[in-house]
Amino acid sequence: MAETPKAVSKLIKVLSSWLPSLRARFMLLVAGLFLALSVVMIMVASYLDLRDEEQRIVSDAKAIGATVSRLSVPHLANHHYLILEQELESIAASGIIELALVLDPERSVTIDSDPTTSYFDEQETHPLVVTVLESGEEQLRQSRERVEIAVPVRDMADNSLLGVAFVSVEHAPVSGLLLSIWGRNIVITLVLLVFCVPVTFHIADSFISPIKALTQTAHTVSAGNFDAPFPVARRDEIGVLARAYRDMVGTIRGNMAKIHELAFVDPITRLPNRECFRQHFTGNMFTPDGDPNRMAVLFVDLDRFKRVNDSYGHDHGDALLKEVAARLHRLLNDAECTERPAGNIAADPEQQSGSGQFETTARVARLGGDEFAIVVPAEKPMTNVYTLAEKLVQCVEQPLEINGLTMTVGASIGVSVYPDDGEDYTAILKNADIAMYAAKRTGGNRACFYSETERDSFSRERIRLEAELKKALLRNEIEIYFQPKIDCRSMKVVGAEVLARWAHPERGLLTPGCFIEVAEESDLITKLGDRVLELACRQGRAWLDNGQRVPLAVNVSIRQLEKPGFTSRVLDVLDLTGFPADLLQLEVTETVAMADPERVSEAAKPLLEAGITFAIDDFGTGYSSLAHLQQLPFNTFKIDRSFVSGLETDQHSRSIVQTILAMAKSLNYEVVAEGVETEQQQAFLAEHGCTIAQGFLFARPMPADHFDTWAKAFLQRPDGNPGIKENGDNRKSTAAA
Repeated sequence: MAETPKAVSKLIKVLSSWLPSLRARFMLLVAGLFLALSVVMIMVASYLDLRDEEQRIVSDAKAIGATVSRLSVPHLANHHYLILEQELESIAASGIIELALVLDPERSVTIDSDPTTSYFDEQETHPLVVTVLESGEEQLRQSRERVEIAVPVRDMADNSLLGVAFVSVEHAPVSGLLLSIWGRNIVITLVLLVFCVPVTFHIADSFISPIKALTQTAHTVSAGNFDAPFPVARRDEIGVLARAYRDMVGTIRGNMAKIHELAFVDPITRLPNRECFRQHFTGNMFTPDGDPNRMAVLFVDLDRFKRVNDSYGHDHGDALLKEVAARLHRLLNDAECTERPAGNIAADPEQQSGSGQFETTARVARLGGDEFAIVVPAEKPMTNVYTLAEKLVQCVEQPLEINGLTMTVGASIGVSVYPDDGEDYTAILKNADIAMYAAKRTGGNRACFYSETERDSFSRERIRLEAELKKALLRNEIEIYFQPKIDCRSMKVVGAEVLARWAHPERGLLTPGCFIEVAEESDLITKLGDRVLELACRQGRAWLDNGQRVPLAVNVSIRQLEKPGFTSRVLDVLDLTGFPADLLQLEVTETVAMADPERVSEAAKPLLEAGITFAIDDFGTGYSSLAHLQQLPFNTFKIDRSFVSGLETDQHSRSIVQTILAMAKSLNYEVVAEGVETEQQQAFLAEHGCTIAQGFLFARPMPADHFDTWAKAFLQRPDGNPGIKENGDNRKSTAAA
C-alpha cells in the first residue's frame, strides 16, 4: 500500500510533462473522474439489476407455484388428473417455467407439464417434494441454472395435505442478461456524457480563462508595459494572486522610475545628466539613410566657479549652477535654432531617438561639477554654431544675483564637430574637452574650436603608446592584480576582482586608464583580454591546488564580445588552465549590456551553461529596462563607485544606492559595491542589504603573492577594523584601480 501514493505521484509528474496546459490537465482529470464514476456506476447498477432479476425470478416462481397449488386442489380432490395435466402443459407452454408437476401422495400419482410423460409412468420423487411431504412447509432451492420451489397443496375445507405442487423456473443466461444490463447503462452514461461535456468545457474555461488573462498580463508587464490591468476585482485565489502581482509590479515600477530619474536627470539643475546626453547624441548620429548627421558639441566649463564654492560654500555654488542652467535654457529657447524647449531632453532617451533621425533642436545637459554640454545641428557653414558660442560666453559672463550677493563667472567653451573631429561620442566629447582647455589656457571666457587646436603631439603620443602596447603583449609585460571582495556582514573574503597592470619598462606600473582606450581603438583589446583571463584562471587554479577557493571576476569589453569566437576562447582558457567555470564571473558594463542585449545574451548562453556567471558593472550609470534585465543573463549588480563615494555627503547618491538595492532585492540579484573607502560607507551598505563590497577600506589591488599574505592578516586582524590605513591615503579615489 505504501507504494501506491508514489505511483500516483509519478503518474501525475508524467502527465504534467505530457500536458503542460492547465486546461488539458483539468479536462483529463474530469474525463478520468467521469470514466471512473461511469465504470463504478455501471458495475453497481449491473449488480443491482442482476440481483433484482434474480429476485424477480424467485417471485415469479413462488407466484406460479402458488397458482399451480390452488389449481391442483379440486383436481386432486376429485382425481381429475387428465384435466390437471392439460392445465400444467398449458402453463409450461407459455415459456415462463421449465417444469411443473403435482404429486398425489394418496395414489402415488405424479402429474407434470411434460407432454412426453404420463401420470401413469413411474417417476422419481424430487427431493424438495419429499421434504414438503415430510414437513408440510414450502421449500425453495436456487442454483445458477434454475429456481425450484415445492408448495404443499391443501384442502380448503380442512387444510389437509392433498399433495405437493413443484415448479422449476430456468434462469436466463448470465452473459446475455449482463449484456442487456450493461447496454442499457452504457446508453444512460452516453446520454449523461452528452450533457456533461459542454458543462465541463464551460467550467474549465471559467477556471482557466482568468489564469490565462493573468498570464497574458504578466507577459505584457515583462515586456515593459507596467500599465497592464490585473483582474484585482476577483474575490477568489486568482484575485489574491493578481493583487500580489499588482503590488509587486507597482513596487518595481516605482523603483524603475526612481532609478530612471536619478540616472538621467541632474538633481541640482534638473537638466539632463551626462548619460542622458550621451544616449541622445549616439541615438541621432545617423540619418535613416545611414549618413552621418552633422552635429556640434559645445563643452562649457565655468571660470572662477571654484572660487565661489570655496568662498561662500556649496549652497551658493549650487544656486549659481541653477541660475546658469536657467540662463542656458532660456538662451536655447529664445534662439531660433530650436523647435521645442531644451528642457525636454530630460525625457526618455529611447523616445527622443526612436525615430532614428536627428531633430533640428539644441540640447543642453550638465555633465557634472561646473561642466555643461550643448549639442546643436552643424550644417555648413556652421554660422549658427559660431553665433551660439558667442552668445553663450556673453550670457554666462553677465552678473548673477545669488542669495543677495552679486557674483560673476565666465565660460570657457570647447567646440568639436561630428563627424569632422571624431567618429563616435567619446571622441567628440574628448576633443571638445581638449578645445575647452585650450580656451582656458588662453585666458578663458571664450570659445575655441577643436579644429583650431594643435593635435599633432597628441596623435603622436597615441601612436607611440599603441606600438608599445603591442610589444608589451609579446614580452608578457601585462600583469594582473587582485582587489578582494568582502562579505558585508561576515567580513570574510569571498572573492576578488582581476585588474590589469602594465609593467612598462620606462614609465613603471601603469593602470588600465593609461592604455585601455588605446587597446580598444587599435583592436588590441582581444589579445589583452585573453591574456588577463588566462593569467587569472592560472592563478585561480594555483590557489585551488593550495586549498584556497577564490572566485574571480574579470572585466569584458564590448570589443571582446563583438569579436567572433569570444565564447570558445573563454571555454578554451578554462580547459587549458583547469580553473572551474563556477568560480569565474565575467563583468560587463551596463552601457555595453544595454547597447546590444541580444549580442550579450547570445554570447553568454554557452558560458552560462558551462557554469560561468555574469555581473553588470558600473550599474546605475546606464539605462536598464526591466524587459532587458529579464532577458540578460546577469545575477549581480555592481554599484558604480561614483555613487558609493557620495554616500556620506550626497543625499542624491544615497537615494540611488538605496533604490538599486531595493530593485536588486525584488529581482533576487546579488549586489557588489565598488570603491568603498570609509567605514561609514560600509556600514550604510550593510544596513541597506548590500551583499559584497570592495575598495580601499579593505585593500588596494595587489599581486597574487601579496594577496595570500593580506588574506591571512585580514582574517586574523585583532581589532576587527577592516580598513587599511597607509600614509593616510585611504580616502583617495579608486578610479585608477
